[in-house]
Amino acid sequence: MNQQNYSMIETLSGQETLDFPSTGTLIEQIISILSSNINFSDIIIHQNSPVMLRQPKRLVAVSDVPITGQELEELFEVVEPQWKERIQNRAFDRAKDLYSARLRVNCFSFQGRRRWGCVIRRFPTEPLPLATLGLRKPAQDFAKLTSGLVLIVGDTCQGKSTTIASLLDEINKKRSGHIITIEDPVETLIPQRGCIITQREVGEDGDVSSFYLGALDALRERPDVILIGEIRDAQTAQEALALAESGPLVLATLHARSTELGVQKMLRLLGNTEAQSQTLASTLRGVLCQALLPSTGGDSYHLATECLLMCPEAIQLIASGNFAGLRPLLDKLTLDPKSGSHTMNDDLRQLLRGRKVGLEDARRASTDIVRFAEMLKPAK
Repeated sequence: MNQQNYSMIETLSGQETLDFPSTGTLIEQIISILSSNINFSDIIIHQNSPVMLRQPKRLVAVSDVPITGQELEELFEVVEPQWKERIQNRAFDRAKDLYSARLRVNCFSFQGRRRWGCVIRRFPTEPLPLATLGLRKPAQDFAKLTSGLVLIVGDTCQGKSTTIASLLDEINKKRSGHIITIEDPVETLIPQRGCIITQREVGEDGDVSSFYLGALDALRERPDVILIGEIRDAQTAQEALALAESGPLVLATLHARSTELGVQKMLRLLGNTEAQSQTLASTLRGVLCQALLPSTGGDSYHLATECLLMCPEAIQLIASGNFAGLRPLLDKLTLDPKSGSHTMNDDLRQLLRGRKVGLEDARRASTDIVRFAEMLKPAK
């Protein structure tokens, strides 16, 4: 049965595909899509299905022409010459420069290795200017820090990598030093400006085999700023904290739905002891939680954030392991503009007032659904 006979995924209209052809080799189609004006975050390709695009509010097929296994194998050869060996064990990621685009390509098999597939994500060829992201000034000021630990948290695909690349490039523009990044894979390339940039890739064929070993190496490489692309395990969490204690500024990402869950996850990875709680509290400089919401028109995304800057009350709560107290503290700090901290709901309120995002999308992004519901009630 052909994909177009049963798929409920809509296909781009002829008007939408005027500026690029939907035929040609798979690589030619990808280049055409990347060069077009169509807004998308990912290209999704399955053998025996058409090329599809993930847009802010929908998944859409580029055409009704299915991609063959041979076409995918040709693409895999370009991405990774040893792909047949790599894909035997698991899916693999590769970062590639393709003309004017920088891509992360994830290649995989499915249905008992009878079909191939890949997901392609596009990144800026250079970091975006920090002021253009939609971050509030206190979050932008993380780039002014010279020591301590900053955690960037959120679900997957919420723009954390873009924010960090912009923060690092802002540092790169404003002062001199050595910036080391440990990434899987290296996504946005940071040009050398005022700083020496060392971007190390994690992986079997990369520069280092794990985030932990990359962080362990970093201390002997005279860093001023270190990015740990993702804290996945206890060893990496412990080394990130040790690095931050030793002098450099450390930026790191965690998958977590809210500020308090991010701090709680970090401490759980550290071992959840009283001593580690106190060390984390004294070393942490701030937590930024991110969510990307589709615009009401469905043609772009808006960034919503939640930011906790360290203050005496926050330090005391983290030192004592009282994570439940962080949410009420954030609510309190949001009412004081001088604090620099704010809740996700406060950002969502502003986006809703400007009719930039839809109600259901805002509700899904909220880190405090009870307060979100109260926020929507009409004033008495």
